[in-house]
Amino acid sequence: MPEDYFHTLLSAKVDAGEASQEYWWDESRIPLASIDKRVTELLDLTGKRAVITGGAGINLGQACVNRLAGLGADVAVVDLSPEVAASSGHQRHAAPPDATQIAKAAAEKWGAKVVPIHGDVTDWDGVNRAMAEAADQLGGIDILVNNAADTAVGDFAGFTREDIDRTAKGTLLGPIYCSRVALDYMLPQGDGRIINIGSEAGMSAMPLLTLYGTMKGGLATFTRFLGKEVARHGVRVLGVNAGSMWGPGRPLTDDVPQTLYPRARTGIQRYELPEEVANMVAFLASDASSAMAGVMIDMGGGMSV
Repeated sequence: MPEDYFHTLLSAKVDAGEASQEYWWDESRIPLASIDKRVTELLDLTGKRAVITGGAGINLGQACVNRLAGLGADVAVVDLSPEVAASSGHQRHAAPPDATQIAKAAAEKWGAKVVPIHGDVTDWDGVNRAMAEAADQLGGIDILVNNAADTAVGDFAGFTREDIDRTAKGTLLGPIYCSRVALDYMLPQGDGRIINIGSEAGMSAMPLLTLYGTMKGGLATFTRFLGKEVARHGVRVLGVNAGSMWGPGRPLTDDVPQTLYPRARTGIQRYELPEEVANMVAFLASDASSAMAGVMIDMGGGMSV
C-alpha cells in the first residue's frame, strides 16, 4: 500500500530533532488566561479597534457598529458619503447611508470612540486610504468586518457587463482588497480578526441570485483558504452567512413570489433581525472564538438546510 506521505515527512523531522511536542504547547501562543474567565469577560472588546465596511448600512452594518461598540471596541464606520451613495443609483432604501450620523449616535449610546470614514472599499486606492485613516484615528486595526456589498439581482441572462463587474467588485473583490490591506496592520502585531459577511444564498442555489450567490460562495472559499494561511500568525479569518434581514420601522418592499423564495425556505419562517446576525459577528471578533479559523457560520435561520 502507498505510504502515508505526511506521516513519513513528520517522522523524518522528529528523527532529525526538528520537531517536538513543545511546539504545540507553546504557552506564549495558548490563551491560558481564558481558563478562569467567564465567557462574558471573553466577549469584552475594550481596547480593540474595529473597522466595519458598509457600517452605515441600515441592516447589518449599523447592527455590527452597535454590537462592537457596545462591547467596548473603538469603531471606524466606513461607508460611501451620502451624496456618492445617492448618485450611484443602486440604493435599496429611501435614505442613503450616513456614516457621520451613525457614528455620532453609536458613540453617544455606548460611550465608545466611533468615527466616520467616507470611502469606496471596492476600489484599491480607496481601501488603502480608508484603512490608513482608520488606523490613524483609532491607533491601529485589530478587527475588520467586511460587510459592504454592491450587487445586481435578477435574471442572469439580462445582466450587462456593468452589472457583472459591479457585483464582482462589490461582493468579492472588495472584501479581498480590504483583507489584504488589513493584514499590513495585523500581521506585524501578531493578532487580528477578519470577519467576512457571506450569505446562505451562497450555500444553496436560488432564483435571481445566481451572480450574488456565486460571489458569496467565492467569499466563503476565500475565508477558508486565508484562514488556514494566516492563523499561525495570530490572525483569525472567519465569517457568517446571513439570511433575509429586516428591522422595525422600515417599510417592507413589494415582493413578487420569486423574491419571497429565499425567505420561504427558512426554518424560522420569519425575517431575522440584523442584530441577531451581529451577535455572531461580535462573538467571532472576541477572544471567545480564539480556537476558530477559516470557517463560515450559517446565520440565515436555516435557509440553506
